Amino acid sequence: MSGLAPRNTDPGAGSLLVRELGIHPVTAQVLVGRGISTPEAARAFLHPSPNGLHDPSLLTDLDRAVERIERALADGATIAVYGDYDVDGVCSTAVMTRILEAMGGKVRPYIPHRVTDGYGLNGEALQRLHQEGCGLVVTVDNGITRAQAVADAVAAGLDVVITDHHEPDARIPDCPVVNPKRHDETYPFQGLAGCGVAFKLACGLAEGRGPAFAARFKELLPDLLAIVAVGTIADVVPLLDENRVLVRSGLAALAGTRHAGLRALLKVARCEGRKLRASDVGFRIGPRINAAGRLGSAQLALDLILCEDEEEAQRMAKELDGCNRERQKIERKHAEDAYAQAEAMLAAEDLPALVIAGQDWHPGVIGIVAARVAERFGKPAALIAVDSEVGRGSARSHGDVRLHEALTASTEHLVSHGGHALAAGFTMKPDKIDDFRKAFVEAIRAQSSGDRAPRIVDAEVPIDQIHRSLAAEIALLQPFGCDNREPIFCARGVRVAGKPRRVGADGQHLVFFAAGERTSWRAVAFKQFERAPLLRGPVDLAFTLRQKDDTDGVELHVREIHAAE
Repeated sequence: MSGLAPRNTDPGAGSLLVRELGIHPVTAQVLVGRGISTPEAARAFLHPSPNGLHDPSLLTDLDRAVERIERALADGATIAVYGDYDVDGVCSTAVMTRILEAMGGKVRPYIPHRVTDGYGLNGEALQRLHQEGCGLVVTVDNGITRAQAVADAVAAGLDVVITDHHEPDARIPDCPVVNPKRHDETYPFQGLAGCGVAFKLACGLAEGRGPAFAARFKELLPDLLAIVAVGTIADVVPLLDENRVLVRSGLAALAGTRHAGLRALLKVARCEGRKLRASDVGFRIGPRINAAGRLGSAQLALDLILCEDEEEAQRMAKELDGCNRERQKIERKHAEDAYAQAEAMLAAEDLPALVIAGQDWHPGVIGIVAARVAERFGKPAALIAVDSEVGRGSARSHGDVRLHEALTASTEHLVSHGGHALAAGFTMKPDKIDDFRKAFVEAIRAQSSGDRAPRIVDAEVPIDQIHRSLAAEIALLQPFGCDNREPIFCARGVRVAGKPRRVGADGQHLVFFAAGERTSWRAVAFKQFERAPLLRGPVDLAFTLRQKDDTDGVELHVREIHAAE
């Protein structure tokens, strides 16, 4: 049907869920289509609870990490928390800093500078921290691929504990390493973000402290969960398994937080006073945290998340918002340049991936631009900011392409790289760009079949069968994000009631009423104004369902419009 195809599912499994859980058949079809086919699994998915969290002690080396940190605390040593400049890295640093300070530790949070320190754990920075008097460095969201830098630091007398969630090399650092993706790991879930791993270590530290510390940790827990939710969503890790528990609990805690820094962040992001969705983090909160690190140092973002003074928090939040506006301005300029290059490349050759380089591009925004390029052209994209000495790259995936594998296959042309399947960063010599482009494109081609399949939707739902109770059940599948996308439905032969309106900047969005035989619902088609002529006759729609917070109604967010067959 017009490029839209409902997913085939086992009707018997769906009927079982309807019978045992009392849910709508459409909700059951969505769950079964995602591999959630038993009543027990479906109940746990729809109603995640703390019982769904795994025991932190199951993580390899967590006991060694706890023992080493406890020793540093007992000795009164200064503990450096070495983070990263993206949202996950900042949130991971905040989580570890807060738990160590609550335990009475002398803590030196350290966020590397994007340009001067580069991506990942920097050996020179480790040496500087040692010279400044730090006796232990605990990394968060980085370090797993820096075995030699760790070895050099340990040889110089600095102790190191690694916590990370990125893919390891064959050689892991010779120190306590807490990472659910270790080759020898048996932990039940590999999808934690860096802040999730840091939180697990925090829980391990709290348990080791005994009942005397339990009350303090319980008091601290809502803010820790709020920070973990932000980092987890922003880092685009699977919102499955225990990440569902962490994010759902964390979003609720964030919405009700009394912490000055977090409240100021909500206010400047225009998210205060309402129920929060994962999309609020993805499009409002996360970009503001990211902005400082993208334009230079992420220290401002970390200071805000840690700030407990209302007036100072408001000042920093406004400054961070200013950074975000400047980031948006630079991003728009770079995106226009990247789009033009991509169009020229694709006009010359049908490429499975895009590698685009620009002189004087700001390395802090190319990740966002790469994501925009990947979305616009439907292909994985790697963008490279080039100066006279180095090219700093950022790649974003599309479809099922695994970036980490593609970069590994192209590693002979790179100085360094790291990341995961959906997002990655790398550095290279400028004279290697053409060689890298060829290798990267071929690596992507090897992963891709090149076939263009129709959009698979979760279920067909006629307009007359849509109602608020169904939308409310679908909302239970939140948080939506990586590996748990918002369900997309289709309806055939939809009539348009009344006259469609073009709204928004330059009239780029469409608003209309999608009508069945008995009912109609307001529909919004973002950035699809060019499809308006199709609405003169019956159409087939792909859409998501949204409850309207201020009424008993439902709104359709239209993803695709096709002329009805």
